[in-house]
Amino acid sequence: MKLSNFITKFIFITAFSSIIAAFLISIFFQYLNFKNDLNHYKKEFTEQKKIEVKNEVLMIYGLIKYKEELLRKTVEDRLIDRVNQAYSLAMDIYETNKQTKTKDEIKYLIAQSLNNFKFKDHNNYFFINSNKGQAILFDNKITLDKYVDIWDLKDSNNKPIIQIQAKIAKEQKAGFTTNKFIKPNSNDKNSYSKISYIKLFEPFDWHIGTGEYIDELTKNAQEEILDWLNTLKYKNSSYSFLNTTDGQTLIFEGKRVEQKPHPYPELFKQQLEISKNPNGDFFEYKFKKPNSNEEFEKISFVKQYENYNWIIGCGVYLDEIEKELQRKEEIFKEHITQQIVSMFIIFLFILVAIYFISRYIADFINKNIKNLIYSFSKASLKNEKVDTNQLNFKEFIILANSLNKTLENKNMVEKKLQNYINIVNQNVIISSTNIQGFITEVSEAFCEISGYKKDELIGKSHNIVRHPNTPTSFYKEMWDTLLSKKEWRGEIKNLAKNGDIYWTYAIITPILKNSEIIGFTSIKSDITNKKHIEELSITDELTKIYNRRFFNIKIEEEINRAKRDKKELCLIMLDIDFFKQYNDTYGHQEGDIVIKSVANVLKRKTNRADDFAFRVGGEEFVIITHIEKDKVLNYANSIKDDIENLKIEHRGNKASKYVTISLGVVCKNAIEINSSKEIYKKADDNLYEAKRSGRNCVVIK
Repeated sequence: MKLSNFITKFIFITAFSSIIAAFLISIFFQYLNFKNDLNHYKKEFTEQKKIEVKNEVLMIYGLIKYKEELLRKTVEDRLIDRVNQAYSLAMDIYETNKQTKTKDEIKYLIAQSLNNFKFKDHNNYFFINSNKGQAILFDNKITLDKYVDIWDLKDSNNKPIIQIQAKIAKEQKAGFTTNKFIKPNSNDKNSYSKISYIKLFEPFDWHIGTGEYIDELTKNAQEEILDWLNTLKYKNSSYSFLNTTDGQTLIFEGKRVEQKPHPYPELFKQQLEISKNPNGDFFEYKFKKPNSNEEFEKISFVKQYENYNWIIGCGVYLDEIEKELQRKEEIFKEHITQQIVSMFIIFLFILVAIYFISRYIADFINKNIKNLIYSFSKASLKNEKVDTNQLNFKEFIILANSLNKTLENKNMVEKKLQNYINIVNQNVIISSTNIQGFITEVSEAFCEISGYKKDELIGKSHNIVRHPNTPTSFYKEMWDTLLSKKEWRGEIKNLAKNGDIYWTYAIITPILKNSEIIGFTSIKSDITNKKHIEELSITDELTKIYNRRFFNIKIEEEINRAKRDKKELCLIMLDIDFFKQYNDTYGHQEGDIVIKSVANVLKRKTNRADDFAFRVGGEEFVIITHIEKDKVLNYANSIKDDIENLKIEHRGNKASKYVTISLGVVCKNAIEINSSKEIYKKADDNLYEAKRSGRNCVVIK
């Protein structure tokens, strides 16, 4: 049986039956579900509207709460700033005068200075009390001339405010209190809430503070909220309303009104009772719509904002829900009718189209199967042979035989290729990075030499193995080369996970796509043994710092680098004072210990990437540095002092009872240096001058 004939019949029968079944089932279930759900729409729609009005009330409630918290935070920040300024002024007065004035004089200066502070709001001022209850600066009056005991002073709520403030100062160092007072210099005898911030003044066991009445700020915030509610717009006839708990109306039918008693007292009583629920609640009632005298069923949600004694509410009219349900039913009936007509027309069209499409598909399948057989005879897409005994179609059997033959060849090639990959992976240090410089792949050889596991390297930059002594200029030059789409080659000093140093020779190549860099591939070889041999050839065996041979090379390199970077180059030559006498007195073994001790100091003092220390003779050393000219004298003196501070006894030293050094320093701009011999001779002359000047000193000219 030919597959193409089978597919043609299958497509026609399946498509025809599926369309008929889908159409009938769709119509049946749509109508059945609508009839079953129609009774639930009203409840669901009502619940949806209730959620909307509840969310509206909670949104307004949250805004009011946020504005109140923001107001308090603003006041608290202002009080903290003022008290901190007062504290700083008091502490400055104390520190300035504590050696020259008596405590009483200092106390008076502090009280007088804070009393002179004036605020825009004359109800606010600084106060100072001792933590034992003595008034220092009280009600804008300095009371140091007599003992005014205010320990038992209480506010309008009968709170012992001085005791509370003293406790905060001693236990918390600083903090806030809230009390109620009658405003000073006011005819209003009502008590108002006042926030105060106090801070401990340690020298005299005082607390310094100030406060602010927040009633006017609160009133302004309330006015802003009422103006905002007046601008809110809602769909249909919904609106928000706001009343006070004592029966006054502020927002009525969505509009701000002059404060007046609620026009419907019985309705207000119902609102008040429901709003006592801390979480707010719903209630149902009849009420007229705006611009109408007819009453309709309505559901509203109300919630109290207790700090302002406000009742916030919003509601929805139930007749609008009924209209919405009727509209949905009409839309559904119209939709079903249109769907039946449309599906019938489409069905006839599809029936004709399926016949021609199935014929076209049959011809198309025959043509494409031949192409597939030819294609799969050239290449294999799977690594597993196809069992031809399980196939029923002639075309697939031919295809399977061709594929099986290709797979045999492919598997052999892949096996060889995998062997080559394993050899490279285990023996060649390879890494790949993306354009951002993060590692995307590493070989096993890379992991082995660095000591890191593969998952520790992937996603990291090569800084993970970067040696800290490698100068930044080295990597800058490397990246400049790579980002110019050129290959970079060179030796790199690295640091393994266990702290071992290893060297590699690297060839790093940019990976390009459409002439843009998308990453980099690095192939490296281990040259650690080679670098170790080189290190031995340039290192002084006794001190482990660089030797004279490396100095001769490095001085030329550093002169050229200074000229290239237009920097200064400083050469410091130093010699151990009366070293021959030391050897004669203590022996050559002790002399070697002194030489190593001096070298260790030089190592510590040349820990920057572009500082180098050398032993160029028996007790003679040289330092190359690019430190600034105006700092080199202090640098040289610090080396001299560090060596003398080793406190190595030297009875033959005429300059000190300890081992010391003399130093000759020369520091020049790069353009002033003609040759290394010239700068070396100048440093040597300065060293000779230091010895002539009594040793244990620095000469720089």
